[in-house]
Amino acid sequence: MTTPDSEPEISREMYDKLRAEMQTMVDGLAAQMPGKSGARMKEVMAFRTSITSESDRGAVLMSAAYLDDQLKELLKERLVQDKKISRRAFDFNGPLGTFSSRIDFAYLLGVIPKNARSDLHIIRAIRNQFAHHAAPLSYEDENVRPLCDRLAFHGVKDEATGGSKFRRSVMGLLSYITAAFDKIAHIEPAADYEIPDRTEAYKTVAKIFTDITGAEYPLKHEHE
Repeated sequence: MTTPDSEPEISREMYDKLRAEMQTMVDGLAAQMPGKSGARMKEVMAFRTSITSESDRGAVLMSAAYLDDQLKELLKERLVQDKKISRRAFDFNGPLGTFSSRIDFAYLLGVIPKNARSDLHIIRAIRNQFAHHAAPLSYEDENVRPLCDRLAFHGVKDEATGGSKFRRSVMGLLSYITAAFDKIAHIEPAADYEIPDRTEAYKTVAKIFTDITGAEYPLKHEHE
């Protein structure tokens, strides 16, 4: 029951109706987007829905993993197209096998801006807090809340909860990355270097060697 001064109680039915309306709006926007952009947008919104019912730990671990995967795919769209080398680079033991290395490399390539790099590293640090501590943990924990307060992509006031800052920053970053897919292109591979004919250079060196030493050039077998 509500009083004249209290907020109206929102039922589960109302929430379901709101969710349906939001989904209709997302589907409409996605349908107007070119290429794969609409599908990516729908995937991101489906991800946001999936973490709604998760615990703080579950939402953090899922968010970091999803951001990591999206960043990896974005980098693949920028790098030279070579599936074999790319697979080795992004392998766990490869140079781009960690979330941290992908964040820094994406920044150095100009794929993400400096503030996105900062927020992604903060989210990685938050993930590590939840992943490496077995005890119950929340966004308001003394080791987590300060990290949430350092996030910038959320767009809410400082007074907002740690959870709100985290979730909104995740969505802000995903929105940026999703949009970046449409602006990015593969780097063209460098043309093979044409090995010059060094015959004349060899003859010159061999002659100088023989003139000075009176002996045959010792590397003659490699050239003749």
